[in-house]
Amino acid sequence: MKKYYISDLKEKVEVKLYCWIGSKRHIKDNLFLDIYDSTGVIQAIATKDNCLNYEKLTKLSKESAVCLSGFLFDKNFVVNDYTIIAEAKMTLSPSPNDKNFDVLDPKHATQVIRHPTFYIRNKKLNTIYYLKFQFKQEMRKYFFDKNFVEFESPTLTRQTLYNDDAAIWLNYDNQDISLSRCATFHLEPALMAYEKLFTITNSHSNEKSRTNRHLVEYLHLKVEICWINLEELIDFASDMYYTIANNTYQNNKTKFHEIVDEKYIIDALNKLNPENHIHITYDEAVNILNKKGIDFEYGKSLTKVQEEIITKHFGNNFVWVKFIPYTVEGFMFKRNSDNPFLTQTCDLIAPNGYGEILGCAEKMTDYDEIINSMKEKGKFEQMNRYEDYALLHKFGLPFHGGIGMGIERAFRYICGIEHVKYTKPYAAIKNLKINH
Repeated sequence: MKKYYISDLKEKVEVKLYCWIGSKRHIKDNLFLDIYDSTGVIQAIATKDNCLNYEKLTKLSKESAVCLSGFLFDKNFVVNDYTIIAEAKMTLSPSPNDKNFDVLDPKHATQVIRHPTFYIRNKKLNTIYYLKFQFKQEMRKYFFDKNFVEFESPTLTRQTLYNDDAAIWLNYDNQDISLSRCATFHLEPALMAYEKLFTITNSHSNEKSRTNRHLVEYLHLKVEICWINLEELIDFASDMYYTIANNTYQNNKTKFHEIVDEKYIIDALNKLNPENHIHITYDEAVNILNKKGIDFEYGKSLTKVQEEIITKHFGNNFVWVKFIPYTVEGFMFKRNSDNPFLTQTCDLIAPNGYGEILGCAEKMTDYDEIINSMKEKGKFEQMNRYEDYALLHKFGLPFHGGIGMGIERAFRYICGIEHVKYTKPYAAIKNLKINH
């Protein structure tokens, strides 16, 4: 078992260090190796006079796994001897840790996404994955500190929030089953047991959209809370996202600065501060678009371009858009008492093209109301799939609401990453063959 990591090295202490060779430079009788492990990168130096089997080491290929015997001196690891653990015998271009290779450069996107098996070891990419892990840790801490319960929801289900063609279907035991896209059907029943709960689950979408914020499979945070209205949900969600993002940065500044400029993230977090959020209604958003000459059909969702126009209108700040039309929302979302065409829902739109990050919604509680809504949305004909969920509205379901957040989208914003595909290992993207 490995005893010493690069982060453990101390001056002039002889150790055996298991690591990989990232790159190498050969100058006369000196060999300079950039070696790495999961804790960091350091330069190793081997000389012809002091290193056994020096010539063989000079010929060893990059990305090979080795055990180096030596010690730390003047911030370099001085190599006395070595053992080859696993030689890298295949050629990969670009190599994951070449200094001139930027894994986030769009010109390398096809290669990186097609061969994630090899590029996970890229320093920038594995730093992104590590920070996303920390983001999820802070997320769980936020909810645990508020006495929420983390609840399990299934991946296999027959219940779909929106149209069936937006789900991914498979046949199991002669039954059509979809991969879950929304955990609300399974969290709402648990409210009577826990009152406050959340889940972090894989969600799956067969949407036609191919923007830089869409994945076929993505991580979804779902929150359900009893005895709460829309305004309270918005306040909770605003604080939640800001606190999680800010704590992740404050506790991992050095790592963040490896992938994003400090000025960017400070500005991004400042905009994320709830004190700087703008609150408007869907109708107000439509009026803004109309005044700017945008031909917008009332009752439709805002597109990515339209969202960016709205946030630019408010100085590139976060904008909450409240009261989304019933025509584009889920069948269980509560309608406005003053205007039943609109719902008690709200989306948070991030500036600079990052778009919708999360949404909040009050849910229906009346049985007759949910049945009428199912009829309008074409779900009533599929009652065998929704019967227990509908009957829940006859079984003590109190007023409540939920929050849904795409974790890759939320994390992508604070890192300033061009596409969500770089935030998820083995990303699945619409119309791109899966190679993992």
